[in-house]
Amino acid sequence: MKHYLAFDLGASSGRAILGTIDNGRISLQELHRFSNGGVAVHGGLFWNLLGLFDELKTGLRKALQAGVELSGLAIDTWGVDYAFLDRQGFPVGFPRHYRDSRTDDVMPWFFAKVSRQDIYAATGIQFMTLNTLFQLAASVRDRDPSLEIADRLLFMPNLLTYLFSGHIGAEYSIATTSQLFNPSTGDWAWSLIDALGLKRTLFPAITPPGTIVGTLLPAIQEELKCPPLPVILTGSHDTASAVAAVPATSGQSWAYLSSGTWSLLGVELDQPLLSPEAMTANYTNEGGVGGKIRFLKNIMGLWLIQECRTEWKRQGITYTFDEMDAMAAQAEPLRSFVNPNDPSFTAPGDMPGRIAAYCQKTGQPIPETPGQILRTALESLALRYRQTIDELEQITHRPITVLHLVGGGCKNEILNQFTADAIRRQVVTGPTEATALGNIAGQAIATGDLKDLQAARAIIAASTETVVYAPKADAKPWEDAYKRFLQLP
Repeated sequence: MKHYLAFDLGASSGRAILGTIDNGRISLQELHRFSNGGVAVHGGLFWNLLGLFDELKTGLRKALQAGVELSGLAIDTWGVDYAFLDRQGFPVGFPRHYRDSRTDDVMPWFFAKVSRQDIYAATGIQFMTLNTLFQLAASVRDRDPSLEIADRLLFMPNLLTYLFSGHIGAEYSIATTSQLFNPSTGDWAWSLIDALGLKRTLFPAITPPGTIVGTLLPAIQEELKCPPLPVILTGSHDTASAVAAVPATSGQSWAYLSSGTWSLLGVELDQPLLSPEAMTANYTNEGGVGGKIRFLKNIMGLWLIQECRTEWKRQGITYTFDEMDAMAAQAEPLRSFVNPNDPSFTAPGDMPGRIAAYCQKTGQPIPETPGQILRTALESLALRYRQTIDELEQITHRPITVLHLVGGGCKNEILNQFTADAIRRQVVTGPTEATALGNIAGQAIATGDLKDLQAARAIIAASTETVVYAPKADAKPWEDAYKRFLQLP
């Protein structure tokens, strides 16, 4: 029996989860949960770094109180965001949130230095203003004074790992989200870093997932009255850990959908795919556990639903997610659609109003009731998944017969059925706790308790239940809807 502590931080909440490996199965116990989110300061949006670190220490304290012997701990978070360390090893200010507006207009500024084609050839990453590349470009353009005192750049999970262990490094999967990593060389895309005028020493050595990087710092041991626990780099990007937990067999021709605030839909490859077709369709090559490439597209996922709920709550109306699903189920089907990745949906704010405005702008019936708005968002996500799977088959020249859906989105049964109906393929949902399971499995690979990624997937498959959604027999309504959806800007 072995015990591992996984810290899993998302854009809206974080958790400390105890994972136990025993008799060929992994069991999970949530020990601590806390809120997360952007903090607005003088027009900027930031992460509360010290608050997050304090919550992680609380989670570790609770794990120690559980009376088990931990074999390791590891941290995963969302991608792209980072902070600087100064020469004394202290963080330089608070890390910016990826939804911060300073990057809204920076792409043309950087494209004047390096073309889109050259950027994609060097990184294989889809173009999004939130990428680390464009965050840094905005800092350079705006003469951010933090650049003058910055000594090292650490991505969010690696920054929190540093606060626990003192280890300075960039874990492979999180580094690849930055659009500053070259998947062909396995090193930083130095030509882009040089084009920004940044010193190369900012960027630390890249470390593969499944690496023990040290133990808890003596000060942490003294504060929490704990032994020198191993600190491990797992798939530090939460999607890398989630994809590692997909319970797929090698004989399947499968795609994955990591469903949460974002929807990450793609296939697993052994080598990066940097073709002109991949660049035109804006696909990304991100690193995975076991040296894999996650060839995928980012889709604005359940953020649409979450922000609708937030806006209605702001208006004094609080709906549960079950109530929202029920309202969507009762609304008229396939009435209006939006492009989930339209820039108008990126920032926090009045999501119901933005969805209605998009439909009005595109000459569609305007959703007015909460049920109509929610159904528009959910059906639009399902149709976007169909479009993405069609593109994946064309670009990779391989069929996709089943979609493995993992993450918190597994709980949204109405969206899961819409997805099966839209893509005309079987959808297998589970595990819901994919990221935590992948994090823990990655730690076990590092310690030798699991042999490799294949062994990790086998034990995860034995430890979780899945639900299968089959497309409904009548395909015509969704086929007609898909043709309409493809006409949207």
